[in-house]
Amino acid sequence: MKTFLLLIPLLVLASDSLYAQAGTADPARYTPEWIRQGFADAGATHEPWIFQVRRNNPDFNQWQKADYEYQLTEPYIKSLFEAGITVYHVGCYKGFGFQAEKEYMDKVAKAVAIAHKYGMKADTYVQWNNLAYETFFAEMPEAKSDIWYQIDENGKPLMLPYGYQQSFRYRPCFNNDGYMTYYKEKIIRYVVEVVKTDFIHFDNFDLNSPASADFNPATIAAFHKFLEARYSKEQLMERFGFSDVSYLLPPSWNVENPYEKMEVISDPAIQEWIDFRCHTMSSRLAECARFARGLNREIVIEVNPHGLVGSNRAWEAGINHSDLMQYTNVIWTEDDNNPRWENGVAIGKFRHFKLGRTTGNYIMTYCGKPSDFAENLALNRTIGFLGTEVPSGVAKQYLDFWQKNKDLFTNVTGAEKVAVLRSYPSMAYNNRETQTEVNMAEQVLQQRQIPFDIIFDQQLGRLSRYNVIVLADQESLSDDTEKALKSFARDGGGIVMTRNTGKYDNWRRLRKISFPEELQAESDQVSKRILFNTEVSVSFDYGKGKVIYLPELSVPEKDIRLGMETTWMMPENANELESAVYWAAAKGLPLEVKAPEWVGISHDSQKNREIIHLFNYRNTSNAGAITLEFNGTVKHAWAVSPGFESKRVVPLTSEGQRTVLRISDLGVYEIIVLEK
Repeated sequence: MKTFLLLIPLLVLASDSLYAQAGTADPARYTPEWIRQGFADAGATHEPWIFQVRRNNPDFNQWQKADYEYQLTEPYIKSLFEAGITVYHVGCYKGFGFQAEKEYMDKVAKAVAIAHKYGMKADTYVQWNNLAYETFFAEMPEAKSDIWYQIDENGKPLMLPYGYQQSFRYRPCFNNDGYMTYYKEKIIRYVVEVVKTDFIHFDNFDLNSPASADFNPATIAAFHKFLEARYSKEQLMERFGFSDVSYLLPPSWNVENPYEKMEVISDPAIQEWIDFRCHTMSSRLAECARFARGLNREIVIEVNPHGLVGSNRAWEAGINHSDLMQYTNVIWTEDDNNPRWENGVAIGKFRHFKLGRTTGNYIMTYCGKPSDFAENLALNRTIGFLGTEVPSGVAKQYLDFWQKNKDLFTNVTGAEKVAVLRSYPSMAYNNRETQTEVNMAEQVLQQRQIPFDIIFDQQLGRLSRYNVIVLADQESLSDDTEKALKSFARDGGGIVMTRNTGKYDNWRRLRKISFPEELQAESDQVSKRILFNTEVSVSFDYGKGKVIYLPELSVPEKDIRLGMETTWMMPENANELESAVYWAAAKGLPLEVKAPEWVGISHDSQKNREIIHLFNYRNTSNAGAITLEFNGTVKHAWAVSPGFESKRVVPLTSEGQRTVLRISDLGVYEIIVLEK
């Protein structure tokens, strides 16, 4: 099969590094040296004055300009430095065009020079997805004549929908080479060479919803080129039933065929359109990252596609996180899943942080309460974003704690031995069932304190680091994925599968025999074949490993929302999944925890010590009766927390080769260090 940029080689992470990009020769996949020890980011608003005036937000007033100007001054920047901020954040370009914003960008350049004077780095906001046509067309008339913006099937511009009153904001066409050349040469070059930024924040990083497909001629041509490069003539015949794709168009919707009712995506053209949109975003970002790092290799790249919010982001917005995040060092998420305990469910941003750890990225998000900072530090390993004010109160407390104990957050290796696989075709071609099942599986592992990773197709080369792989309704698996999983189980790994796992191939075509049935048929230790998709679980040995199949994770309620307001829930048979994971972990797990379900955990390893982060989702009361059982001997243990001033000794007992620690009282956040 021909390959295309979307079909990237498997990315094997270094076993002792957070950074997936650390050793690559491709500058687009590089992690700059300066950010590898974490960062504290704060500073000015990212909205330039031209945008504030043009938008005329109800909260806007002209006398705010003095505050805007102050955030670019030395006293303000110095106050951030003195508070412990390491990266000064500032707006730079909003999409009105180079000439319209040059005066402001030059002011930003002076502010960046001040930040550099104090030894800080600078993080500049650069709009990715806005072409403010009123000023842009005046500067670049060809942007209008050559259609540098996205259009619907009737030729009307596609716009950003903010407030329903920003029709001046067209969405650029990322498949138009003229626009991308302008963007790189006029904007990125100026931001790197003149403003001298260290960190580019590309904002509004997504594509419009499926209802508004881009029918720009450049996009349609790029779609055809994508297919022709990806497949041979014979493969196109197999995919579509014909080989000439010259007249394939983006999907179109009407009253009889509303996109909202699309739950399972079986149409090969729509599947390919999803893949193409993801490819467009990933490949254009790689191109811009490569361009910026050709000017300054140590530029950090960041975008805001949001994290794993519970829904199909590939379908909704052209976002394939695992592919995209090869080319970023940081991503922003702006969802409202702030840590809390609601109706028996631990709601938080742990999925985002696990996504970041797998892909070698830090996550930026808003933190305000102690519980926000606790989950962030435990799983993100850095303090991240601290707002536009000089840190004080809770923010200052946690910033100081991170800086004082930075050795506990750096040069660590994740000790997780369980992983949840999110295979791309399973998650991209099903808008409901696979999303819900995976969400619930991850929720069980989180609330039952089983440290776990979230992995993707790109991480199939590193399965051997885990003891158990969880496949929660991963219905569409490629032949290569199945081969990697078989090898993993044959060598002693455990596999837990649910619902329709492996029922289809990677084009969502029905297999003659499902993956669980194939594993069972190949097992020498099963004398009687058991039908799958029944009401009973099936378990058996496979090589040196163990395989267990559960018919489903039982949904406790029917009203399920997915997206930025996802309904997070525990399945009714959570105990069954937990037991299945422990049964499949024939090698055992390095850490077993007994604690209330509102206690979160993270487990890292360093040379000669283990680092265990405990944090509390139930921020209204302390948690107690926590038992940690570590599979190994420990000389002594101690704890630190923002809640107490100095280290405290943690009593421990040895039970054979296991070490047991009991924590009687957990406030918001505590780090337990086991010295071996």
